[in-house]
Amino acid sequence: MIESSALVREARSAEIDDCVELWVAAVAHRDGRTAPATVDLDPVLVAVRARAEEKFRAPRVACLVVPGDDGRPDGFVLLTAPSSGRPTDPADAAYLSLLAVRPGVQTRGCGRALLTAALRAAAAAGHPRVALHVLADNDRAVRLYEAGGFHPTGAEFPHAVTGIVTRTYVSERH
Repeated sequence: MIESSALVREARSAEIDDCVELWVAAVAHRDGRTAPATVDLDPVLVAVRARAEEKFRAPRVACLVVPGDDGRPDGFVLLTAPSSGRPTDPADAAYLSLLAVRPGVQTRGCGRALLTAALRAAAAAGHPRVALHVLADNDRAVRLYEAGGFHPTGAEFPHAVTGIVTRTYVSERH
C-alpha cells in the first residue's frame, strides 16, 4: 500500500451530516449530474443521500475524516460491521460502506490515506478483511482499491440506485 501524508482522524458526531453531503457532492461530480445547489431537485441524488444516511445508521467500526482547511472534511471513509453490506460478502470482513474525497482535492492522497486508515481500523477491531462494492466503470476508485490490495470477487450485480454494474472487492488479509 502506498502511504499518504494526509492527516486522518476519527470523525466527530457533528461531522456526519458534512460527510453525507460530501458523499452526495462526490457522486454528483463523478456522474456529471448536477450542481450541488440543486441536488434536492435530482431524484437520483435524493436517493443517494437517503442511502448514505441509512449507511451511517449501521453498526460502525470506524468513521474517519481528512479535515479540510474550511472546517469541513476533505474526505471521509465509513467502515461498518461485517454483514452490513451484501449477504455474499465474507463473514469476517468489515464493510467499507462509503469513501469519498471532496471534488477539487482529489489526487492529493486523501483517498489513499483514508483507505490505509480504514484497513488499520478494521484490523484493530479484529476484522481480518474488508469488503467493498464499487461501480465497475469507476476506474479511479478501482485503481485506488486495487493499489490498496483489494481484488474482485463474486458475481457482479446492479447498483441499488442506478442499476450500474457493481463489483465486490475484498482486501487481502492485513
